[in-house]
Amino acid sequence: MKYTTILFDADGTLYDFDKAAVEALKSNFEKYKITWNENTFEIYESVNKKIWDDFEKGLITTSEIKTERFKRFFEVIDVSNIDSIEFSKDYLEFLSQNNYLLPGAEEIVKLCFEKYELVIITNGLASVQNPRFKTSELRKYFKHIVISEEIGFAKPKKEIFDFTFNLLNNPEKESAIIIGDNLTSDIKGGVNYGIDTCWINPTKAENPTEIVPTFEISDLKELKKILIL
Repeated sequence: MKYTTILFDADGTLYDFDKAAVEALKSNFEKYKITWNENTFEIYESVNKKIWDDFEKGLITTSEIKTERFKRFFEVIDVSNIDSIEFSKDYLEFLSQNNYLLPGAEEIVKLCFEKYELVIITNGLASVQNPRFKTSELRKYFKHIVISEEIGFAKPKKEIFDFTFNLLNNPEKESAIIIGDNLTSDIKGGVNYGIDTCWINPTKAENPTEIVPTFEISDLKELKKILIL
């Protein structure tokens, strides 16, 4: 068996973050009596993606994400009478209560658990991720959960991989693989660190970057072949 260690990304890989985010944002809009339109979440996602891209590049901190994200969003949708900081706190509280799994996630993780050492490595906010993982049916399968905000470094930075490998008593890099849906954080981070990578690309989108994953799949079930499950 080539691999002994699997690093799983969380959101978009095992957890249906979009579903959780839509529900949390809708709940907050209802609480603050803001009109929800059919393109509201699409607009929010555009703003949010830019924020997290900046975070991965080290241009913004997690604290600034919490304060800046909804400030920018409200400017786009022309909402001026809502405190973006308080809105953010309530949104994160709603979000922390949702931990929907993607199809096939529990089956795959359970199979992997029988053969491999499993770790979650996520670029997330601790106030959101910890409550979700605590109540998740997947929690029992993972030896460690590494959250970027808690250690001060995010994927694709080398330091978050150093931290994770130290937790695992520094296994050989050839024995580890990272599985994730984000090319510029999960896959780039793994490539730069010298470990194998598996890009989950459910929409079969084109790869516009020079980042080359070791494997590319569109469904978690395809991991059975790669990992000999």
